[in-house]
Amino acid sequence: MKELVINSSVQHTLLLFIPLLFAYVLKVAKLRSWSLIGGALGGIMLGPAVLGSVAPEYWEGLFQGGTAEHAQYEQLANQQRIDMAAATKLGVDENILLQMRADQQYELLEKQVLWDQGQWRDQRTIRDYSMVLIVLILLSGNLRTRAKGTAPPAMSLSVGVWAALIPSGIVTLIAYTLWEAALPSALALGACLAVGPWTFSRWERKVAEESEEGGAAMMLHCGRVAWVVASSIALYASWQVQQAMALVWLLPLLLLPACWLFPTKPARWLRVFVDYGAIPSVMATTLVLIHPIDSLSLWPIIVVILLCADARWLGGIIGLGLIGGRKNIDTMRLSLPLVDAGVSQLCMAALLFGVGVLPPPYTLAAIIGAIFLDRTAVIRMKFAATKNDPRGN
Repeated sequence: MKELVINSSVQHTLLLFIPLLFAYVLKVAKLRSWSLIGGALGGIMLGPAVLGSVAPEYWEGLFQGGTAEHAQYEQLANQQRIDMAAATKLGVDENILLQMRADQQYELLEKQVLWDQGQWRDQRTIRDYSMVLIVLILLSGNLRTRAKGTAPPAMSLSVGVWAALIPSGIVTLIAYTLWEAALPSALALGACLAVGPWTFSRWERKVAEESEEGGAAMMLHCGRVAWVVASSIALYASWQVQQAMALVWLLPLLLLPACWLFPTKPARWLRVFVDYGAIPSVMATTLVLIHPIDSLSLWPIIVVILLCADARWLGGIIGLGLIGGRKNIDTMRLSLPLVDAGVSQLCMAALLFGVGVLPPPYTLAAIIGAIFLDRTAVIRMKFAATKNDPRGN
């Protein structure tokens, strides 16, 4: 127990302060998306690519886990090699050698299963840590979102569902049919692209209000509907892998509606912690177990980048178009805030990777897509400003 407490304390300290340091330096350097990129740099530094290469045993014991089971696996593998070499040298019958190899492979498979179980057990402290931070991030998003007014339920349902189903449906279909991914993994990647905005910036509230009175509040409700759709997809996908334990590992998604009940207020201390600490740390917590080179897969990254912005926007436009009563330009500008879901996408990817349903290549693609969404916010802002100017200047 003492060793577990010490190990988890070192884990959490490194995962909090190393990304925070990178984020602060990038903030001082005035680099956009400093929070997400700082977390990514911290996760790479603490992950298998850097710390795992410099001090592999220390990294494995600190973050990956299952060191005892790994040692037993290596000991058995070495002993089997010695036994096989001795049997070959003594001229043992070929049929007996084949049977020995089969028995050895079975024993190694059993040890591999125990090794995987040991890793899953030891990584619980990282999963718990990530879940707590994600709850704080989602709560902070509700507290800082200032949007007055209400939205008709039918309108929120139409826009939110389409904004979630268009990107998630397309990427799930591609992953399942073209990449031959397992259905839970394909659905998990789709859930990452289905989530709605975390919170709205000042310009997003402004463009929504200029497009329609009460537009910011309506888009906020549409984003929440998208979160509900994405959470349902994520829970179903995780249930196929973890059964009832999926309810435990995806607890932040179940608590999310409760966060919406908190009244909006300027919780500055929480906002500062989330921006400088929680968001970078969640990014690092996800990347600390992923090798960015070994897990790099080009097509998932390209597809996620293409769909995470335009497909969300298209879904919102379709949802608003089905209701009718608006000009095309108003529909396009009103649904633009639905695209700003970078942090939401990061949180969903972190949860689904932690539960074991989202493979590392898809997780890396979702994270890169989250950074892309945050980095391209300035392009959307310029587009909204251009559309607001009737002269196009």
